[in-house]
Amino acid sequence: KTQIALEYVYQRWSESGCHVFWVQGSGFLKFSEGFRDIAQHVRVPVASADTDEEGFLFSIKRWFEGPNSGDWILVIDNADNEEDFAANNSPIAKFVPQGTRGTLIFTTRSLQVAHRQGCKMINEKKAVARILGSVDYLPLAVVGTAAFMVENRTLPSSYWATFQQNDKRMRELLSQQFRDIHREADMTESILGTYFITFDQITKQLPAAGRLLRLIAFFDRQNIPEQLLKDSGVEGMECSVEFFQAIGKLSRFSLVTTVQREDKTFYELHRLIQQSIQTYLSPEELGKWSAAALGVISRVFPKYDHDQRDICQSYIPHALALSESDLGKHHPDVLTCANNLALVLQRQGRYGESEMLNRRALEGREAILGPDHPHTLTSFNNLAIVLEYQGKYDESEEMHQRALKGLVNVLGPAHPDTLSSMNNLSTVLQCQGNYKESEDMIRRALNGREETLGPGHPDTLTSIDNLATILQRQGMYGESEEMNRRAMEARGEVLGLDHPDTLTSVNNLAILLRLQKRYNESEEMTLRALEGCEKILGPGHPDTLISIDSLAILLQHQGKYGESEAAYRRALEGREKILGRDHPDTLSSLQNLAIVLECQGKYDESETMNRCALERYERVFGTGHPQTLAILNNLALVLRYRENYDESEKLNRRAHEGLVKVFGQNHPDTLTSANNLAVVLDYRGEYHESEEINRTTLAGRREVLGPDHPQTLTSVNNLAVVLRYQGRYEESEAMHRQALEARDRVLGPDHPDALSS
Repeated sequence: KTQIALEYVYQRWSESGCHVFWVQGSGFLKFSEGFRDIAQHVRVPVASADTDEEGFLFSIKRWFEGPNSGDWILVIDNADNEEDFAANNSPIAKFVPQGTRGTLIFTTRSLQVAHRQGCKMINEKKAVARILGSVDYLPLAVVGTAAFMVENRTLPSSYWATFQQNDKRMRELLSQQFRDIHREADMTESILGTYFITFDQITKQLPAAGRLLRLIAFFDRQNIPEQLLKDSGVEGMECSVEFFQAIGKLSRFSLVTTVQREDKTFYELHRLIQQSIQTYLSPEELGKWSAAALGVISRVFPKYDHDQRDICQSYIPHALALSESDLGKHHPDVLTCANNLALVLQRQGRYGESEMLNRRALEGREAILGPDHPHTLTSFNNLAIVLEYQGKYDESEEMHQRALKGLVNVLGPAHPDTLSSMNNLSTVLQCQGNYKESEDMIRRALNGREETLGPGHPDTLTSIDNLATILQRQGMYGESEEMNRRAMEARGEVLGLDHPDTLTSVNNLAILLRLQKRYNESEEMTLRALEGCEKILGPGHPDTLISIDSLAILLQHQGKYGESEAAYRRALEGREKILGRDHPDTLSSLQNLAIVLECQGKYDESETMNRCALERYERVFGTGHPQTLAILNNLALVLRYRENYDESEKLNRRAHEGLVKVFGQNHPDTLTSANNLAVVLDYRGEYHESEEINRTTLAGRREVLGPDHPQTLTSVNNLAVVLRYQGRYEESEAMHRQALEARDRVLGPDHPDALSS
């Protein structure tokens, strides 16, 4: 009843823009409270003489009846107590507006009112009264009954006879299936009886509509895409004429409603109607149509691509509904559905859900296919990737190692799938800071791909690009640039200058040039990547937003903080819209925006942004995720600039301890965190501990990154500074000279870091 009232109100409001008011009629106190809310909302003037309860309510009644109220609808919901409305002087009735102005709507569960009003509407009062009584006056059942009579031009007396015959069959069916309908909220035998008649009639009149009805009973009941039904492969659905005849039949029987969103059509059905269909089906039909729906979603679910994201998004609820199919968690179609859905959720940044489905697919494939089947090993690989994205690097490495070992044994070391597994393992080793091992693995993958696939194959070029990244991480900028340019030029020749992979290589080269502070060259490459992405992919594509983010970082390093902030805000707004507020890329933009605000001295806003990013990271990924710990470092830096050294030191220590736990003492990120802690200790005058941490950091960076890595040279410089603070000038001078000589040699005499030394 409430839904019917809402639909009426919405239609009236859409047409006329009238005012809509909604109050509870279940008792005087709730009614009075509703009127008080109305008075406050529209600022009804109340005379001084009307300050008591009755006077106040009468003043609102007069406002409704007067010209100042305009066009309005007043819904009095749940008016179930007839005594409150029996006469004009009844407790609530005397305050209900009178006259021709406005519209009043009452909803009620009163059987007496339903009986009186229902019988007034139609002739054959005796038959109507019996029908209304048999369906317990439930609006859903009344709608279904009325739709049947209108569609079939059936008189109430004829429908009543059919209902009596069907009621016996329905009870026999429920008894045979041992169905307890009362376990379903709001389900009654009267609703089932109503719809069993309708389902019988539809199947007889138009079998295609009957088949369609059975199929949609197993999808999620909301937002069923029209295209999904047309592509289902169910007999008759491939023909547009037959499809629209079938869906039109279901619509005229009030079983489905049509929803338009932009240029797409969706269908929905009521929860109790969906349950009624499933109850109506025999056990054999339940199994048949559940399997059919699962097969449809497994077959038509597209491989995730940005251009397909809207389709994937609309299919997700139906895939989720069917992944819990009664066919069993190890049914091949259930496993395929879980695997495909996991990949889509991963691309959307919904890593927790993706991990759960990947584990389900892996468990099923191990049980059915065995641990060494290629599909099982693919599931190991997929699970490893989503674990990596969540910062669970140790478990991710374990899964990658299992996948690689299995693929080597089953397919051989030179098989493309084996080489892909090597490539993926290299990535997680890089995340763990195992740069040498990562480099060795990616070189193995690259050599294998060059021999097996050829030097110009897209997968080979991906490995070249990945090798460039690991070399960059190690500060080997010369060789990294050589690899980057090789990948970029080859992709341009093989795939085209505007191919997304080519543009990714352009962007990666821009990052490398930025790290070398070759800002003009970096800007040229960054703009080229951005313009290409906007042209080919569109301004809202995730890869375009990556290029915008890269441009913002470059502008920040060039000291163009205002332009950088604008670009960061554009990237953040786009990612929130396309990827969602909690996607890792969105959180990265939020983090970067906080940094550039800090660079401009906007410490209040930067601190707010950092705390917001920290709260979201902790909620989405947990307190121990590496990116959460990176935010702690950033927040500590802002607090240091605000001279809040106590909290800054506290957060630096928390971040450092977390990174030691996740990565170990000598991971590059752990060493960066130690460096930041040493700096804040400098500010607090705790030079002895700062020197100790600086020496440990320098030793770690020399071991992991090499003696000439820019970060290693930063540690040399920082140690020189803390020695100077302690008055140890000779040692300080020696360290400063060491930093200057190395920076001149590695970065060039005109590099800003060399000039700083």
